[in-house]
Amino acid sequence: MSRTYDVGSSSEQGRRDYQQDAVAHTQGPAGLVAAVADGLGSYEGSDKAAQAAVRTVLGHAYLEQVAVVGGSLKRGLESAVAQAHRDVRHEQRASGHSGLTTLALLVLAGGRAAVAHVGDSRVYRLRAEKLEQLTEDHRDSRHVLTRCLGSFRGVDYTPDVLETDVRPGDVWLLSTDGVHEMLTPEQLAAVLTDGADAQVAARALVESALAAGSRDNCTALVVRVPGEAPETKRGAA
Repeated sequence: MSRTYDVGSSSEQGRRDYQQDAVAHTQGPAGLVAAVADGLGSYEGSDKAAQAAVRTVLGHAYLEQVAVVGGSLKRGLESAVAQAHRDVRHEQRASGHSGLTTLALLVLAGGRAAVAHVGDSRVYRLRAEKLEQLTEDHRDSRHVLTRCLGSFRGVDYTPDVLETDVRPGDVWLLSTDGVHEMLTPEQLAAVLTDGADAQVAARALVESALAAGSRDNCTALVVRVPGEAPETKRGAA
């Protein structure tokens, strides 16, 4: 069954010299694809790397095909992320830069969802007013990224992929670290549960992160699944 999702995104340069985050989404009868990417600040051309990664995963035909025919979303996401890595490497060679990027990717197809990520951009799900972080940052004990797209020095670019269900009333959040490192899970949940439409919520998250002192680019993408959660209909807390 086809759904129309309420989607909104906000992205601000903040105190950085330039914007290295990228964000986009697309939806149609097959479902929704949404992505955020955060170019690594210490590498020239990381803004281009982030843009290339998002552009690739949104244009990956297999994602739409798998949503239609009922195949494996996991394989579709793995294929899309591998192609994004190759396209970032192509962008490096074509433009003569060494840009690297994270990526967080969400696909909703009917009653199914799949999440993929590389790096420390995150995907959250709010269900029945409970916020759950569905991704685990790829960082070592020194907070250095252990996975990213575009690396040619042996750094892993393999995504973690999770498949789960979609329920009426779910709210999904994709964010870069400029947002989620400045706001507590309780603050994130408070914005997502206040009933505002997705664009208002995304903007509020970015503004809150900047007000809290974020010195990084700040990006948030919010997806609201239509309908009310069963728990809400029953009047449960």
